[in-house]
Amino acid sequence: MANSEAMPDTQTATQMTQDTALESQPIEHPSYGQLLGKHVKTKSLELRRSEFKVGREETCDLMLGETNLPASKLCRVSKLHFTIKKDLTDMTSPTYIYDHSRNGTYVNGRLIGTKKCMILKHEDVISIAGVNIRAFVYYDLRHNISVEIKAKELLDRYHIGRKLGSGACGTVYLLHDTVSCQPYAMKHVAKDPLNERSRPKFLHDPLRVMNEVNIMKNLDHPCVIKMHDIVDKPDSVYMVLEYMKGGDLLSRIIDNKYLPEKTAKLFFLQMCHAVKYLHEQGITHRDLKPDNILLEDENEYTLLKVSDFGLSKFVRKNSVMRTICGTPLYVAPEVLQTGGRGSYTRKVDIWSLGVVLFTMLSGTLPFSDDYGSPAVEQIKRAKFQMRHTVWKNVSPLAKKLIYEILSVNPNSRPTIEQLLRSSWLRDPDVISKAQQLMKIPLVGTEHARTQRTTASDVENNNTSPVSSFAPPSKRKRL
Repeated sequence: MANSEAMPDTQTATQMTQDTALESQPIEHPSYGQLLGKHVKTKSLELRRSEFKVGREETCDLMLGETNLPASKLCRVSKLHFTIKKDLTDMTSPTYIYDHSRNGTYVNGRLIGTKKCMILKHEDVISIAGVNIRAFVYYDLRHNISVEIKAKELLDRYHIGRKLGSGACGTVYLLHDTVSCQPYAMKHVAKDPLNERSRPKFLHDPLRVMNEVNIMKNLDHPCVIKMHDIVDKPDSVYMVLEYMKGGDLLSRIIDNKYLPEKTAKLFFLQMCHAVKYLHEQGITHRDLKPDNILLEDENEYTLLKVSDFGLSKFVRKNSVMRTICGTPLYVAPEVLQTGGRGSYTRKVDIWSLGVVLFTMLSGTLPFSDDYGSPAVEQIKRAKFQMRHTVWKNVSPLAKKLIYEILSVNPNSRPTIEQLLRSSWLRDPDVISKAQQLMKIPLVGTEHARTQRTTASDVENNNTSPVSSFAPPSKRKRL
């Protein structure tokens, strides 16, 4: 009887032992790649773990000895020659090879360099202890991820990673240069074959295309996204851009419902300086919207960069100025009145800045089909209201500036220089913070440091002290 009573305890103990044994076993990840021996005698090696070491040491995952290489070559192999690393939480991430050797590790004949790394691509040849000792061939078992990218020059140079986002104007991918390991963002935009017939003739001339590319690549401003490269194909345009970890402004607004006025002012000031610079270079953006404004990081007060300013040069399609719903919510009235076929001044960008400012401060759009009449008609008449309760906390100066910007007559809108001199933007603390982020002195706001209260402030009963940029309190993210 006593023995039978003890049996359940024994079974429980046995079960616990089995469970503990299972828990102690390492998780077996699927293979992301293989190393095949070339001049090194070894079987096919499955790469499953986040780190794989190769060298003469016993602690290496592949310990090289005289069974693998002749003694004359083995003597040139380091104890730890190279390691292969992979982030297993993101199987689209690059596979890195790190060189720890004294006599060199090579990828396709290119020396990596001690304590440096490169990114491995499908069928890359790894040489050790000399460029002629072609030891391994790397096979990427997931290389088909880049099947949508048809530009060979991109596939040869970059690792195509995960999608960062997609919308009506294309898909954005995370890229890494295989030699420098530098991350980039690549925007892939498919062209409309029907609209390509109306493409400007000069864009069929390769020399003229390269001229346009070089103009955009040479743009240099802290609030303008750096364009690393453009590949123009008959059916697509590929833009390789600097990578911004903070995502786009639209996502920031949605996550926070709306932006505090101080934050919106800091962002708007940076946008205005970016647009001013583009206009000085002879570039009208034509497609300013929160989707095309990128943030450096997740901090509330962060550097902002305007992107997609060159897209209209290469893609002749109406969707360039439309949202995913097909409504031109940020486009100026004069563009709609001519059906997108007329000539416009730089004031189209001023209008778009006004819509972006409205959206940042309220988390709503000034024009929408949900407001009664079609949004297009509202835009043509500049018919909008500030009825949402959030506007009660917005200063009169900010509201006044929006009304001045969203004028049907382009000539009545302020210039970009006038915007930068506006009372609302002459905020010393905001200007100081912007200069800190942009790392350049800001011109065009000459009264910023000496005037904390302007005549317009008094007229609008906006005489409360300007709050300084203290570390932001953590906002609840939806």
